[in-house]
Amino acid sequence: MEIGEHYKLPNRLLGLQKQLLEDISGVKDETSFSTPQVTSKIEAVLQMKKVLIVLDDIDDQDQIGVLLGTKSLHKEIKIIITTRDLDIQAWFGSISCKCQVHKLELLNDHESLELFSFHALGSNVPKEKFKDLAVQLTRYCEGNPLALKVLGSSLCVSAEDLQEDSIQHWISTINLLYSSRGDQDSKILSILKRSYDSLPHFSQRELFLHIAFFFVGEYEDDVVQILEHGWHAQAGIRTLIKRCLLTISPSKKLMMHQLFQEMGRTIVREESKDPAKRSRVYQDESYFVLGKGEFLSP
Repeated sequence: MEIGEHYKLPNRLLGLQKQLLEDISGVKDETSFSTPQVTSKIEAVLQMKKVLIVLDDIDDQDQIGVLLGTKSLHKEIKIIITTRDLDIQAWFGSISCKCQVHKLELLNDHESLELFSFHALGSNVPKEKFKDLAVQLTRYCEGNPLALKVLGSSLCVSAEDLQEDSIQHWISTINLLYSSRGDQDSKILSILKRSYDSLPHFSQRELFLHIAFFFVGEYEDDVVQILEHGWHAQAGIRTLIKRCLLTISPSKKLMMHQLFQEMGRTIVREESKDPAKRSRVYQDESYFVLGKGEFLSP
């Protein structure tokens, strides 16, 4: 379960709790409950059942308390948490968990080349004509798996493609990437933006922004029904998945990495300094726009 930005929105937090409760109990409850009530229900289940829980992108201890409660857990429960905070030992004292911290390392050169080649060329070993270029591109990513996956997918060479055209495209991409200097974060964002820019149709780029702003965590069928007319959502979603910009959860919900969502925000933010003149506003901006008594253009 990805937490991230969704935790900060009250309606999304309750949705995350209900999803977790349904996943661990196996029962879907349509009854209306408040956040503390759902926390209590989760606590009750976690005291009785042996489950594996994975929580992605946790920021602080409060999120753990709201999602898992503070009571003792079943002794055989396993919880995996991803976080950017390494000092998390104190988070679990109140629920008597044994916490082991594992720091993920970036990929080495060999692993990076394999991952990039798999997504770009369909093979763990790059073709001879592409090898030197592939090495340059993987070095730019500095071992970041997400950057390697997205960049490789955006430069994918199929059996029907002309190799010389593809080689020139790769060279052009290298020149563009290395012309933008900056730290690791700016390098990753430049790769993500490159993948977005390379989407072949305007409707696909608009679909990406719609999903990034409004539909992450929603059921795929519901989103297709809403956006199919005008945005060709069914085909567009398949393209976004192929470009590694979007994934589908086992429960058929649309999922998007937090970095992609932030990239979408940045793209829309650059449309205008005035939020009321942008094509979309995020929830925290909508209060400002409505407070001014202004309306968004369609």
